[in-house]
Amino acid sequence: MKPWKGIALGTLTAVLLTASSAAVSAAAAEDTEKVQQSAAADTAMQKDARAAEKAAAKAAKKAEKRAKKEAAKREKAARYKTLFSDNGFTYYLDAQNSRWIQRPHRPDEPIIEAWIRLVEDTAGAQAAEDGRIRPTKYFLEHYYISPKNRQIMFISELEVTGRPENAIKERPYDEANWEHLVPGSIEDELFTAVTTRMKHAPGRHGGVLSGIDGMSIRDMVEEFARISL
Repeated sequence: MKPWKGIALGTLTAVLLTASSAAVSAAAAEDTEKVQQSAAADTAMQKDARAAEKAAAKAAKKAEKRAKKEAAKREKAARYKTLFSDNGFTYYLDAQNSRWIQRPHRPDEPIIEAWIRLVEDTAGAQAAEDGRIRPTKYFLEHYYISPKNRQIMFISELEVTGRPENAIKERPYDEANWEHLVPGSIEDELFTAVTTRMKHAPGRHGGVLSGIDGMSIRDMVEEFARISL
């Protein structure tokens, strides 16, 4: 082989190797770029997913807060105030007819006269009661509650279907019917719920009017005539 041919062949081989190496480098760079682009796309998708999840959680929390606020507003305006649920029944306080009265024979002690409505829960859900929708069947219970002595007195219970009759048989007032609370009992929970709802007794006048704030003359006459011995 002539010397110049060897030189030419070496040069061509070098050129081909250089070109091949450049092509491999370019392909590797392209692959790296694709991997980087894919990783960037994945990162962007993850960020978008996190942002969407965060926005959904924020919206759900806002909706829950709004629902609680609306429920509290309805509860405040409702005649029947929800007390608690137990054993398949929801207990409501009739805020329109429940009131503070004077304890018979103890003019210095105000007590609560409470009317409680028990509505059976349906399908395991808490009963709905807003004063406009009357349950087809419920129980109406009447109690006296003494916050000072932590005592409760059962007066009567009426099973109601539709609208209650005005004639109701109640046992006469008797000091012996006052019951001390047993911790954890329904009466204990009822006592706590009612006294929390009714808060404190209204301010009382002195003298002969002591303990009768909030009661009209007619209320006083009817109440004392009904419960006095």
